[in-house]
Amino acid sequence: MTDKVAIVYWCDGAGHAARAIPVAKEFESRGIEVAMAGGGQGKPFVELNGFDHPDLTTVAVKGDGPVDFLRHSLFDLAPSAVRRTRELSAWLDAEDPDVLVTDDLFAAVCAARKGLDFYRIDHLTTDLFGPVWGTPLAVYNEVSLRFAEGIVVTSLWPDEPAPEGITRVGPLAQEGDPDDAVEPYDVLLSPGTHGEDFDAIRERLEADGLDVRTVGDDDWETKPTMTPYTAAADVVVCTGFSSIADTVVAGTPCVIYPFLPFQKAIADGAAERGIEGVARASSVGEAVTQAKRLRALDERPTYENGAPAFVDAVVDE
Repeated sequence: MTDKVAIVYWCDGAGHAARAIPVAKEFESRGIEVAMAGGGQGKPFVELNGFDHPDLTTVAVKGDGPVDFLRHSLFDLAPSAVRRTRELSAWLDAEDPDVLVTDDLFAAVCAARKGLDFYRIDHLTTDLFGPVWGTPLAVYNEVSLRFAEGIVVTSLWPDEPAPEGITRVGPLAQEGDPDDAVEPYDVLLSPGTHGEDFDAIRERLEADGLDVRTVGDDDWETKPTMTPYTAAADVVVCTGFSSIADTVVAGTPCVIYPFLPFQKAIADGAAERGIEGVARASSVGEAVTQAKRLRALDERPTYENGAPAFVDAVVDE
């Protein structure tokens, strides 16, 4: 029986925390105690949702290709990684959970050393990539599954078959509070940590007379969940998977304007499958065109929150 779960999300980018929060709340709704850790850009949102949070060393993964990634890992990431691993090991000892859910490599290493059952959370599968990125992911999955109980992948195509040891669930998003409803507007821009050119997109949309809001600008009011904002918009333009998840679960049309290789893989997969209410853009002009096109269509994505299925995959094993 699972009485307590620890959740450690990766600290580079707020999206890792954003997908951990609905999972944590689903565990709590079933009477299971939750301890959260991670840090970085996602920490304020975790704390806004009422979860106490330890101070941990943060690390960042960088590199536009495998060679750059390896160089950064050896010379920049390694010292911080050692400190973070020690801190996480001590934190897990103090919390003493029955199971760990994580997308943090160092937390997974700690769990394996301690013999603690753990599940890896991810949003990527090898079928999205060619050999350059697909091969390292396949190796990572194989090694993970030697120690982990399983890998749970949050996906825009949750009903498609998954490799052995991997369970697909729907997009993970927080449920909106009716008391936090936002007045309707035309377009929400969500650049995420790595997005670019969103000022240019906003200028062109506003020149066409549209009411546009941008996540993180000077007028932005931070709240515990993005759902009220995605639900109030006619269309959202975003980059990362967690922003996509918040948007499609809210039933709002979504333009994916990707920058990182992993974001591009998700966008390509969505485009290949022709998902209703979801479009891909590869330039400022295309992002503007797709946003205006989706606003004019009676076409909306239809997704249930994947958090219940995620927790089922953990506690039903």
